Amino acid sequence: MSSLFDESASKIPDGFIYSSADNIKTKIAGFKQAGVDQLQIVLDFDRTLTEKHNQDSTSWQLMRTHLPPEGQIEAQKVFDHYRAIEIAEKLTADDAVAWWSESMTIITKYRLDISDVERDFISRSTIRPGARELFELCIEHNIPTIIMSAGIKDVIQIWCASYDIHPTMILSTELRVDSQNRVIGWNEDTIVHTLNKKEIDHPELSKIRAERSHTVLAGDSMHDFDMADGDDTVVRIRIVDTLQGQERDQHVVRQKSLDVFDAIIEDGTLYPIVALIKDIVT
Repeated sequence: MSSLFDESASKIPDGFIYSSADNIKTKIAGFKQAGVDQLQIVLDFDRTLTEKHNQDSTSWQLMRTHLPPEGQIEAQKVFDHYRAIEIAEKLTADDAVAWWSESMTIITKYRLDISDVERDFISRSTIRPGARELFELCIEHNIPTIIMSAGIKDVIQIWCASYDIHPTMILSTELRVDSQNRVIGWNEDTIVHTLNKKEIDHPELSKIRAERSHTVLAGDSMHDFDMADGDDTVVRIRIVDTLQGQERDQHVVRQKSLDVFDAIIEDGTLYPIVALIKDIVT
């Protein structure tokens, strides 16, 4: 494995950690040959574009904290049940839909004020360094940017507007709200969960991919590696944040990540991806 400053891999942007330099170099060469007109960027949201400050830093987790005490207990039970199945690697697509639906039913039951959630999320969820530069670079070169998230589209849109970033498309669960901006339901056709965060399940993304053959993909979860289909035409990057007290697990996480991702970033930024895009477009 290369180190963060491996001089022998000078054609690979600094900040990437990888197991095969040849593999990445070959992919980058293929991307440059295909040209910028064949490039798209697919990004997860929570803990990819936002910084991970603690274990409770996603839009879903924040929504739970805005429920009344009895609602928080109900939501925690649902989370604990399905999270245990997910950790055991036995989560099915039906389980994932049930998880999201049961969670949304609780949010709807207590008529959660989504305005409060949005304000709180913006104040807590800071933008990851390099994210703004990535979107500006893509706009400059007309590269589509797709956010695909198992979070909440309404929250993501407000967050993006607050940081003045402009994705081409956001694929995420859409809420239905009343005139007081309280949640009264959700659009079931828009549900994005852990197991359907992939190109094949979203015709909107497949349409762009039909015109853009090459994808740079970035996410923080192991599940995010298959957000886009393909091998030579996809560069898969995992964002890995190691919180205080978790350092001893870093080596294991790194090894598992590199089994399915081309590279990982551990410096807390997206600057290596910015450098990669600059290399491809120039």
